[in-house]
Amino acid sequence: MLPTTNQLPTLGHLHKVVCDCLGLWNSDNEDITFPLTATEKDRRTALREAFKAIKKEDGTYGSLDDLVVITTQLAPRNTQKIKKSRTIQAYVNHLSKTDFESIDEYNELHQYIKAMLTERYSHWGVSQLAVNFYVSALEHYREFVREHVSNAQNQNYSYQYFLSLCLHSLTRHLPSELLSDDTWPTIALNEPWPLRKFADVACEITGITLHKLHQYHEFHQEGTQNEQIWLRDFTSMQVNTRSKQVIDRLRKHNRMKWETFYPTLQPLTYLLPKAITSKAFAIHAFAAMITHNLNVHLIDYGPFEPPVRDHLICEKIEHGHSKPSSDVLDLLFNDSPIVDEAFAKQSSNRYRALLDGIRTLPGSLNLTGYIPNCMEQIYKKEYLRYTEAEWHVALLTPPHWLNEWVRAQNALFAGNTSLALSHFSTAFEHAKYAAGPLFIPFYIQVCAFCKSQYRLLSARKEEELFERFYEGLGKSVTGYAKLLGYTPRFERDSNTLLPRSTLPSKSKLILKEIDSMARTLENLSTHSLRSTS
Repeated sequence: MLPTTNQLPTLGHLHKVVCDCLGLWNSDNEDITFPLTATEKDRRTALREAFKAIKKEDGTYGSLDDLVVITTQLAPRNTQKIKKSRTIQAYVNHLSKTDFESIDEYNELHQYIKAMLTERYSHWGVSQLAVNFYVSALEHYREFVREHVSNAQNQNYSYQYFLSLCLHSLTRHLPSELLSDDTWPTIALNEPWPLRKFADVACEITGITLHKLHQYHEFHQEGTQNEQIWLRDFTSMQVNTRSKQVIDRLRKHNRMKWETFYPTLQPLTYLLPKAITSKAFAIHAFAAMITHNLNVHLIDYGPFEPPVRDHLICEKIEHGHSKPSSDVLDLLFNDSPIVDEAFAKQSSNRYRALLDGIRTLPGSLNLTGYIPNCMEQIYKKEYLRYTEAEWHVALLTPPHWLNEWVRAQNALFAGNTSLALSHFSTAFEHAKYAAGPLFIPFYIQVCAFCKSQYRLLSARKEEELFERFYEGLGKSVTGYAKLLGYTPRFERDSNTLLPRSTLPSKSKLILKEIDSMARTLENLSTHSLRSTS
């Protein structure tokens, strides 16, 4: 069942679901070699050493060019690690219960899983589809969490909505990205047994009955070559029991592994028409497996009746669905180069369609009033209305985190910083996977609050008080914002180790707003102290 009530499941929880849908785990405890990029810790260490190297005897430092030369020499190189597959599985299971601690942890596990998928499925020609689904599913969930502001109700339906509609649509779209001329018949999104449907369609296309396929596998036990078996007379041949059992399992609520079912259907590839390649056959079989395992996971959450979606909305959502639309819009707003212009032009429509769907969910706070999306919160500065006005009074049953945020604001403007800190901390713990776009004004205000306190305490030579009371909250809120993609990532140049934002314009805008609010709060605190004295 869901690990939360009025919050969506964590990214760590969904990560395990995605891995299970891909049939990633097997019983073998294999050694797997992972190519890993240098960690942020290694790069920080090298950067500190570079600063020491350019420091002069008089305490000054050399030029930026000197720093670049030294860091290029000291920059850590990519490495390789050997880990057991069960070790990675245990790590994934652990994170499903505790969630990722940072974006660095998320990115590191990303490298492990993509390497495992590549090694596991390259032989079958479906590794790219596996990696694409893994990456896209998690990115779409991060977008969904960012945009879905939860009310005080159970979020079971909202989670089912994401799995049943968003991930199903993604699974159906991804094969077309890998197949330039895809002629495989489309299977309905609401198909309850996609693997069995795939088997039936494959038999229809090749003109082979399942009975004859089972006979083929009985012939195969005699050692006859694969291509030659279909030339034999199957008239009096018995069926293969194992083959029949595998096909029967395609219509049961059990997770299916690729190595279990695909060898049973693979012989049909020798009889495919010229318009359909064996690669297309394998890719659609793998997509059907993902959908089957996804359906099995959905069964655990009880019945789900999907909302009726407008045909036009469906088209907007599914067009170019592999990359979240808000991520593409961020790139456009930051003047980043876009490879596919047609895809980019559809992003605004797809984003609007996604928001329309989310805002009609019974677990959405938007049902009580319009709440601006993430793009409006940042680029149009809509966040100000939630940090300056008592907008919450219009809500009949606000969620717990929102009440705590309001109490923190009241304490803050009353000059009681210790009480504000307590309420901010409580609000943050309950806002995770629930605040949606409202996390942006919350994040800006918390960061401004911590920054103003740092300035005030530093002026009094009491930095240790900041480290003791305020630094932990600031780090936690910033870490969550990076993990879910509310704020842009900062990457280091692999040679110079100098940081650069993935979205420079957005980064500058957020930092500017935090600094502006911090100065306001600092002046407010200074005025309160003077009034008290």
